Amino acid sequence: MFKNRGLAFRISVYLFTAVFLILFALLYYNYIISRNLALSDAKSDARNLTSLSVARIMSVLDDVEEIPRNTVSVVENRDMVMGSETGRVVGDMINKHPYLYGMSIAFAPTIAGADTFYHAPYFFRSGDSVLFKDLADGGYRYAVKPWFTIARDSGHGVWSEPYYDEGGGEVLMATYSVPFYRNIEGEKVFQGVVTADISLTGLQSLIQGIQFYESGFGFLISSAGNIVTWPGIDSLDDQRVHNIYDEVRSPEMIAVLERMMAGETGLIPLRGIARENNRERWISFEQVPSANWSLGILFHERELYAGIHSLYARLVGIGLAGFIIIGIMIFVISRRFVKPIEKLAHVTRRIGAGEFEFEIPAFRSRGEIAQLANSFSIMQVELKEYVRNLRDETARVEKMESELQIAANIQQQMLPVSRRALGVDHADYYGILRPARQIGGDFYDFQDVDGHLYMAIGDVAGKGVPAALFMSKTLTLMRAKAASGKSPSQIVTEMNRDLDQYNEQSMFVTLFLGKLDPATGELIYTNAGHNPPFLLRKGSAPELLKAVHGIPPGSMPQESYGNDRLHMKAGDKILLYTDGVTEAGNAGNELFGSERLEALLERDGNSEPEALANAILAEVDAFAGSVEQADDITIFIFEYH
Repeated sequence: MFKNRGLAFRISVYLFTAVFLILFALLYYNYIISRNLALSDAKSDARNLTSLSVARIMSVLDDVEEIPRNTVSVVENRDMVMGSETGRVVGDMINKHPYLYGMSIAFAPTIAGADTFYHAPYFFRSGDSVLFKDLADGGYRYAVKPWFTIARDSGHGVWSEPYYDEGGGEVLMATYSVPFYRNIEGEKVFQGVVTADISLTGLQSLIQGIQFYESGFGFLISSAGNIVTWPGIDSLDDQRVHNIYDEVRSPEMIAVLERMMAGETGLIPLRGIARENNRERWISFEQVPSANWSLGILFHERELYAGIHSLYARLVGIGLAGFIIIGIMIFVISRRFVKPIEKLAHVTRRIGAGEFEFEIPAFRSRGEIAQLANSFSIMQVELKEYVRNLRDETARVEKMESELQIAANIQQQMLPVSRRALGVDHADYYGILRPARQIGGDFYDFQDVDGHLYMAIGDVAGKGVPAALFMSKTLTLMRAKAASGKSPSQIVTEMNRDLDQYNEQSMFVTLFLGKLDPATGELIYTNAGHNPPFLLRKGSAPELLKAVHGIPPGSMPQESYGNDRLHMKAGDKILLYTDGVTEAGNAGNELFGSERLEALLERDGNSEPEALANAILAEVDAFAGSVEQADDITIFIFEYH
């Protein structure tokens, strides 16, 4: 279907395709380069965002850590009495620090006699108010809480693992504890810890306040794998600390989390781990040093490429618009250049249909199209002249063909009509002449002169009109000389001298001539360079008459010819033929040959002359097949009764 479309359409399609491929390659190359650059920038942005988020968390934690450290310096230098004034001061600090949930001074237990005394005043946020509670009341047993023991044992400020403070603040929280001491009799004696609590809900609000791309979120985990913050951590029915190992089952994700718990920093894709709606995710993580936590930021991969995708979409839009414009321009330009060619093609069809006077359009330009139009004009003139000459030549050839056909008819009429000769008691004969062209140089003859029968066959060297004329001359001479009753050798000798005269083309003819006495059956014959005939006797194998009495007439005027004799019996036949029979070729470049002819005669030699002649011709045709006849084929069979 595409091949049947016009030239302008095909040129447009080819150019359109080439432009499309080039544009696609440029856009794709630009996309890959831009994508790699955008990925590098996005990774850098993700790492910077993580670092900035860690710095913001550190800023909050540092402010919270500063409160118990300052309080410790006060407590260590003087006795601290938790009165109304102290409560007011602590309440002001809690109100001033939005992320500070509660604060406590937990004194080390003291033993007086058999009794142990505990004292741990605790101030904490409750809505817009600050409430007071003594953690020593109600069986809280603060002295065994991790936030107390870790600070006591480590001797420095430390953040606890996240926990639910049942009996205390009654929320999920993390506590920063700083131990304080007093110098008693020269020894530094542990006196308790000062704590500052951060609720995980408040910390979660801090994390949520940081924009992690469009749909990303951040989370904090401790070095033990406990979740510090996670979206939904402030659920009212959730009063326990979740461990990351309870929530994650993927070995690959656990490997990433263990890197986080080990304090590493990184940015890696979570391919096949954290898939959501068939979208890949990335994670950026960095340690929060003071709390020994790690911040992780999860975000969709597409957000890394959001900028490049937007840019690429614009480029594709611009490319498509340009592609359409270029396509229109290509089609318009192609039509402009192809339209004259289409006009000339139309002219060609009209002229090809025989309208030689059809007007060829003129073009104003001097370019190739105008030159082509001029060439068409010249071609039109030459074509008209050629057609006129062709008509004349065709008429001449037809006239010549007609004349040749007439000549062929005349040539065939010169040959004797196949018939039974001199009555049934003497002889009959049958001849076939099939020229390779319309006329040729072969002939056969049979005539009765004063009761004697002359039979002959000849083959003029060459083909066509010259051979036909020379054949006519030969046949006329032979008949004229045979009319006097001469022997075959005398006739051929005289013909040789006569044919040599005025023979500037050096033409010659092979000839076999025989003279039969019907009364006695004696056959006198002369072979002048012709194919040897076959003698067919009943009950005997075909006999080849090999005697040759001279060269073909017309070659050497001084040549003389002799005779040979044989006696024919009733039923004997003589087969005369030209080399068109034995030298007929087939597609395998094989010749029919004398052997095949002899084998045919052994098989069909007893047939009537006409039947035998047609059998020979059919065998030759079957052997040659589709190969064109190269030489005249002549067969003459004489049977003596």
